[in-house]
Amino acid sequence: MISFLCWKKNHSAEGIAQILHLHPQNTAHILNALVAFNLIWKDGDIYNNSPIANEFLVSGKPTYLGDYLRTCDPWYAISPEMICKLVREGPKQAERDVNPHSENFLEMQTRGSINYQRSGMAHMVVRLVSSLPEYSDFNRMLDLGCGPGLLGIALALDHPTLNVILFDKPDIINVAERCVLEYGVSDRVTTMAGNYLNDSFGDGYDLILASMTLNYALGSFDRLMKKIYEGLNHGGVCATLSDGRTQNGSKPEEIVISMLLPDLLGQNMAIGEDFIANAMFHTGFHRVRTKMVQSPIGELEWTIGKK
Repeated sequence: MISFLCWKKNHSAEGIAQILHLHPQNTAHILNALVAFNLIWKDGDIYNNSPIANEFLVSGKPTYLGDYLRTCDPWYAISPEMICKLVREGPKQAERDVNPHSENFLEMQTRGSINYQRSGMAHMVVRLVSSLPEYSDFNRMLDLGCGPGLLGIALALDHPTLNVILFDKPDIINVAERCVLEYGVSDRVTTMAGNYLNDSFGDGYDLILASMTLNYALGSFDRLMKKIYEGLNHGGVCATLSDGRTQNGSKPEEIVISMLLPDLLGQNMAIGEDFIANAMFHTGFHRVRTKMVQSPIGELEWTIGKK
């Protein structure tokens, strides 16, 4: 379906079917379904990209998200039969042990998520972090569980004297290192490989940013929060973005839907509202604040605490 949206010129259904060697009538059905979703527009017999498709679903653009959406498929490709089975029987032990986050999968998803971070998340994080009163005084920051590293890189580009350390698993850091070279920021952005649950990620930071990553630490959250606290300078700030699922478990809707598979498999990966704020208070942070912010992937919880 995404391949239909990669054409920069307008075509009829027959023209697209001829170019791609497809069934003409079924090509028209698919295109009309995409029109119903407002992904493409139709003028007479001619189809053309809607603005959102033109921005995010045209291959070759720096904001192209087609590859990222493909890597997300394991999260959402749940057959109705599997859903019914899990609802009836619950997860079996073998299903609980299924790990959709193998190293190969994580590296592939990290490559795909470069444009995901570039297509709005990085801009949002820069806006949120730069609004902190301490921002101009920051000298050294850690992007914990950085993925491709675009968030830390964007902050380095925005803050002329900020030194950034990107931290994630080795296969993921390989992707982040390529992004550092692409943006020409290797003089102030360096990488560190490891597992933040078990390995040291250093200290002396003015800011530790953890964006959509702390779900993997729920089994040892207090211990990780203590490591973060100890890694900050006095007056340093920990800033997190998380799902912030409401106490009744039904909102934000994008997060609830995206976490359906691990929920059905009995994997505890959801971070509830105020969970991080309470952990910060318990660890010793003060001036802890939290608010919901609108992001490209839906509503998220933004939590900050000062040491």
